[in-house]
Amino acid sequence: MIVTKMALPRRTFLRGAGVTLALPLLDAMVPALTASSKTAAAAPPRLGFFYVPNGMHMPLWKPKTPGAGKDFVLSQTLGGLQDLKQYVTVLGNLNNYSAGLGDGGGPHTRNQSAWLSGVLAKSGEADVRLATTADQYAARGLGKETVLESLEICTDPSDQVGSCDNGYSCLYVNTISWKSPTVPNPMERNPRVVFERLFGEESDKQARLKRMRSDKSILDTVQSDLSLLGVKIGAGDKSRVDEYLQAIRDAELRIQKAEKQSQNSDVALIERPVGIPETFEEHTLLMLDLIFLAYQADLTRVATFSIAREQGNKNYNNIGVPEGHHECSHHQNDPYKQSQLTKINTYHISLMHHFYEKMAKTQDGDGTLLDHAALVYGAGQSDGDLHSPLDLPVLLVGKLNGKVKGDRYIDYDPKIKQPMMNLHMALLDKAGVPMDHIGDSTGMLTDI
Repeated sequence: MIVTKMALPRRTFLRGAGVTLALPLLDAMVPALTASSKTAAAAPPRLGFFYVPNGMHMPLWKPKTPGAGKDFVLSQTLGGLQDLKQYVTVLGNLNNYSAGLGDGGGPHTRNQSAWLSGVLAKSGEADVRLATTADQYAARGLGKETVLESLEICTDPSDQVGSCDNGYSCLYVNTISWKSPTVPNPMERNPRVVFERLFGEESDKQARLKRMRSDKSILDTVQSDLSLLGVKIGAGDKSRVDEYLQAIRDAELRIQKAEKQSQNSDVALIERPVGIPETFEEHTLLMLDLIFLAYQADLTRVATFSIAREQGNKNYNNIGVPEGHHECSHHQNDPYKQSQLTKINTYHISLMHHFYEKMAKTQDGDGTLLDHAALVYGAGQSDGDLHSPLDLPVLLVGKLNGKVKGDRYIDYDPKIKQPMMNLHMALLDKAGVPMDHIGDSTGMLTDI
């Protein structure tokens, strides 16, 4: 660990045998000034893109009327975010015209792949082509100072091959992130792999496996640096570091629990990947916590999370939805299926609330992580029954260093035909990564 008399370097690490832990932003990382002029550390922006499949039941997703502050009332589906309303911006009538209209071949593939690219996917299994996605443009600019340029994760398997949706390559549904028009970014669903990418450097695979099997923590290997750090920082910073290390240990224990469950399972006919929690909820919350840790330690400033895959038909028995998700999205105006779809939509928001709340409660320089982030949540289609890429469900959470106002519902005039890419253009510009265009963008939103 490198420590100067003036301040801790911003990129200060705790090191152990095969382990490197980046520290969160601390006040001690500000150059020493006079007592009266010293300010909290300035924080970098974080961007996140969180995708859900199969559309929404839009009448209960959209707030009833546009407005701000007290005039902005959250919809039924979004009501669970009331305590974080100051950070919430709902956007209506953003469109992905590039996905193509109508119910033609491969609508799920077209809608998903256009969500971050603004480009129509090329059909066929062999000649795959899309475009560099917004998250990767962000990564090129914001990832220059971080260990990882970006983090791409998912919960559903992303290893399908061949044709997945009416002649479109499975590559399009395996990921929502593309490094270039012909290079998709693989998305990782195993939390152990993500954890090791963030915190483990062990070159000796056997040593890593030995530590994992003995239930020892990676924190055990950095105790000497941790003791030295304690002499150099104040009580406030020490409390911040302790909370951060406890969050790492908590994630580590949950991963070890999932691995033991997998290894001890009596189910012989089903392949159970080691490290994947048994339930969708446990899996999703753990992956969200890993993104949170990555943001907190400034290991990456750009994350992309596919919460479930398009056409995914998992049921949600835990919330009273035994029917499949995709089945409910094709409701054909059946009130029962619409109510079941609303339960799923609301449940996903409740999982995101866990993540948003932790971001809002975690100090980060001169504010909180949520003060410094812009997190886009939504789907590539609005009404899943129609596969419509128009008037998309778009939720923006966070204030991006004061550059996003929050506490508003903006419903654009449909006559303007506002592309979804104009939102991504605006967010990248506010994050310090200006773009001339992305996909079918026509400019950038100026009122968020």
